[in-house]
Amino acid sequence: MRFSSRKIFFYTHTSFCSSHSSYLHYFTQFIFFTRRIINMSSSSLNFDHLNIDDNEISSQDERTEQSEASAVAEKKDDPTTIKFHLNSETKRNLENLQGLTRARNSTLKIAEEVLPRQYMNRFPSSPQPPPGGELCQVEGNLNDLLSDCENVLPTFRQTLINIVEAAGLVPDEIAVWDGKEVMLTPETPYKSLTVGPLKSRERCEEKVANEYDGDYSRLVDMVRASIVVANEDQLILAAEALQGLDIVRLKNRFKEPLFTGYCDALYNIKIDGIICEVQLHVSAIVAYKEESHHYYGFFRSFFAGNVLACKNRIDMLEKCIDPNADVQTALEEMLKSDDEDLIWGMYDLVEEMGDWYLCEVLCQRLCEINPDDLNYKHSLACALDCQGKYAQAEALHRQCWEVRKKTLGEHHQGTLESIIGIANALDCQGKYAQAEALHRQCWEVRKKTLGEHHPVTLSSINGIANALYGQGKYAQAEALYRECWEGMKKTLGEDHPDTLDSVNNVANALYGQGKYAQAEALYRECWEVMKKTLGEDHPDTLDSVDNVAIALNGQGKYAQAEALYRQCWEGRKKTLGEDHPDM
Repeated sequence: MRFSSRKIFFYTHTSFCSSHSSYLHYFTQFIFFTRRIINMSSSSLNFDHLNIDDNEISSQDERTEQSEASAVAEKKDDPTTIKFHLNSETKRNLENLQGLTRARNSTLKIAEEVLPRQYMNRFPSSPQPPPGGELCQVEGNLNDLLSDCENVLPTFRQTLINIVEAAGLVPDEIAVWDGKEVMLTPETPYKSLTVGPLKSRERCEEKVANEYDGDYSRLVDMVRASIVVANEDQLILAAEALQGLDIVRLKNRFKEPLFTGYCDALYNIKIDGIICEVQLHVSAIVAYKEESHHYYGFFRSFFAGNVLACKNRIDMLEKCIDPNADVQTALEEMLKSDDEDLIWGMYDLVEEMGDWYLCEVLCQRLCEINPDDLNYKHSLACALDCQGKYAQAEALHRQCWEVRKKTLGEHHQGTLESIIGIANALDCQGKYAQAEALHRQCWEVRKKTLGEHHPVTLSSINGIANALYGQGKYAQAEALYRECWEGMKKTLGEDHPDTLDSVNNVANALYGQGKYAQAEALYRECWEVMKKTLGEDHPDTLDSVDNVAIALNGQGKYAQAEALYRQCWEGRKKTLGEDHPDM
């Protein structure tokens, strides 16, 4: 029986600090507990300045193995020196961010010399969002949308041939700059007109899941083309010809460049009811696009296709590390400084990368600089938690709790946040009864202060249910999971990810009681929604496939279970790689 896929979701109320100030922003974060045996890592960091009693640290951490993901961090005689070795994946990510920053700066420099200023002033951006606020296709079903786009492609192609010829260009002529071909890919040059293939189903599903919240109607670039001009006169002629079409939006990105530094004009035009995309490029600028596009491709994968996330991380990196600096050296110098804003900014960036070891190192330094800042201690506790160092995390959460009780009061949300941190650390140490008591304590307060149906109050119900589940009290857990599910449906909607987590938890409790057919039905319900909202190969969707297989296996339907296990395996190989821990 493989329990690692049947995740029990912990809804924990945790703080997020946008700077090192004491202002707290609260949100609901989801940490999942799995029945997988975890290799927990011990830390060689010095916690003396945090005043943690050795008796508070259980022997659990003394038995844990050294983390494989990161090298040892050592505290030297100099109190401002922390030596460490970068996780290879984090190093690669940071270096790619630096590369994208350098490429962006180079592109902006050349663009400044050749910007089409007449065009920029004559053709301003003209977003025309519909009443709903987003540019959308009429059709929201992916299969129908792909079919409609396939049908409109010939008309789109001929329309753009007419536009290009009106600008005095030869559609199939290779675009050049400075005597060299301008490359679309390492193997393929741009032409004056390049009509791309339809966006693939896989890319559509990825983009919709990561950027469009499951809404396929927002795919307005499935039919797309590029026009490359040599000079501003040709650019204006092409733009004038486009004016005769049904333009639903123009983004003049010569005036407002992309976060990569790239400049062009992006038109959305409607042909036969389908919104299509046309980009106007200047050859001198597009010639410099290849380097930045390489890095953008990396981050489209790493940051799940979220363009805004890429921009924010580049901005953050520029504040923290010189684009030309050696990453290891720059971090070492940063950790010698007393600049809390700088170190906290780096923590934000590294947290997004999921390198909890480096988060721990950064938070330790912040705690050295300002040992009274509870936000730093709380963040350090979370970093320890995520590495499986639950006893150390518990001790830090308890420190925060004691101080917050005195300074904020027992019923303040910040105080309750510390209690939840303790409860989750106890849960992960198998101390379910103690965890249950703390979750109930929070629940009682939140019912009075936030209301019974507030998502944060529901998270406390879920926490109690998790603790009951851990004690093998599956029927009691099921009842509370159902209460949480009903509340989530009312407040967030049936297809909201948090609601689906509740459905999953009910199914887990049913499974624990041996009610495999009922569990299967709910697992399938989750699977169907996730297929529509996330795509068939999304890791969470594949977890749902695995859950259905487990429920089938419990019913003795081994052939059906095997088929789904194989489907899940193939999907994970494709999306995660054969060496991923979930394989």
